[in-house]
Amino acid sequence: MPSPVQTVEAVLCHQKPDAVESFGPAITARDALCHDPSHAAIVKEPPKDDRLSLSFLLQSTDPKNTSMYITVAEEPERVSEAPAWKHGEPQTTNWVPGTVDPRCLLLDLSDMLLDEPQEFSDMNHNPLQFSGIFNTPATSVDALTARVASLADTLRSLATSKPRLKEGLDQSCQAGFFSTAHFQTSLIIFFRRRHYPKGAIHWPTFNPDRVALHLLLGAVLTGTSFLQQLDPSYCPLLTASLLELCETYVFDELEQLGDRGITPAMSSHMLEVYQSATLLVALQGSANDIAARQRVSIKWMPLLVTSLRRSGMVGLKHQSRPDEITWDRFIYQETCIRVTTCAFVSDTYLTMFFNNPPLMAVKEMTGHLPCPFELWDADSSTAFQEKVQQNLKRSYPSSYTEAVSGLLAEEWVASTRASFGRLGTWDLLLLMSALYPVAFNCRIWSTLWKAAIERASPDERKWLGIARYAPEMAILLRKIVELSGTGEGRELAYLQCVASYDTADFHEFVRIHVHGGATTEG
Repeated sequence: MPSPVQTVEAVLCHQKPDAVESFGPAITARDALCHDPSHAAIVKEPPKDDRLSLSFLLQSTDPKNTSMYITVAEEPERVSEAPAWKHGEPQTTNWVPGTVDPRCLLLDLSDMLLDEPQEFSDMNHNPLQFSGIFNTPATSVDALTARVASLADTLRSLATSKPRLKEGLDQSCQAGFFSTAHFQTSLIIFFRRRHYPKGAIHWPTFNPDRVALHLLLGAVLTGTSFLQQLDPSYCPLLTASLLELCETYVFDELEQLGDRGITPAMSSHMLEVYQSATLLVALQGSANDIAARQRVSIKWMPLLVTSLRRSGMVGLKHQSRPDEITWDRFIYQETCIRVTTCAFVSDTYLTMFFNNPPLMAVKEMTGHLPCPFELWDADSSTAFQEKVQQNLKRSYPSSYTEAVSGLLAEEWVASTRASFGRLGTWDLLLLMSALYPVAFNCRIWSTLWKAAIERASPDERKWLGIARYAPEMAILLRKIVELSGTGEGRELAYLQCVASYDTADFHEFVRIHVHGGATTEG
């Protein structure tokens, strides 16, 4: 059954977090995690010269890999940070006499010997210390267990109308996907690598006990996908059947709410369903599953984009300046803006990777660009107000439309250069996404990128996430422009602009025609 719709008035549905405490008892979700140090995450240094390795494009398009999230394994892990959702002792469990109290199944006494959370590479082949990697917070076990059970029951019910998916769902269940321990572990994995996708989840107010079940499921699926890139033995958890049922669960709810005229302005539940939808589009569009990519491109993305337009999310702007608005209301509006941004970026990536016809146009993206991360990451109203005093509000360019128009302007005047010079690495990745349909004039962008990287401190560069690969996208665009319309280009499968949900043609194009002679210069 869909969650009941609740009306909100300019406040977040998420529970405001208490002060962040120490990590709670860890949960050992699986003793079979690989502890081979050679598989540990390593942040690769760029080549000493101007050549790019194109590691992201080559790895993410390689048909041998299970997901385009393959590069997440190379990302550093934020092991020193605890999530902000509520810590506390589990509530009294109403367990049936004669059975095992479920809380006892989640205890990991070995973790009590660990003074500090440990990184993947510190495990030294000791499976008993797996919990130190993920060190799951002590959220209410009872509440989360009930929510996990509810999701499992809902998906089993959906499978009755899709018998072909039942066997795959059963495999995921038997592998332990629907366990409280796995949900907690996956959430921690996502939290500690949240810098990689930088999506629409506001982690300081995210509470797994209170968010819509659809968003909880989307976050856990994303964390599980990240986890299986660290340890392939987790792959059986995410069967194609489970993922397809999850798609149906989330997008059916999105469609039903839209048909009833519900919008995020009326319902925080609707906004959280949107958040989940963007996570699933990114997840399934990245999976090495042609059928899943086709469903996302042909069925779910059109539904998502149509719904966003109908609900007024496309073109949305903050109605007040940050210093004239409460923290809760600002985050709610910013989440709406980021949901639309995530949908737009996913649409451009489907165009780039699979030649899927674009659904969204830069011209309609007149809403605000995402705010600076210093504002978004503020973990309290007080911290938010302190950041507001630093004058971090977005100036020109404030939207995709302004940014692309300015970047492609015939005259690159000093004032324009100064305004664009303030853009950060993530802003420039978003701007590059907007340029995919244009596919030319990357020289100015490359200059801006070089300046942005030079401004970033060595520590900041560790946490660039997927934004570190933006120069690869620029090279790809230049190569497309170079070869399009040539005799050689007319013979290349990738440049035929025919939708294909197998990355083999794209991988071949990158490996042979882009990788040779790739430089960072414009």
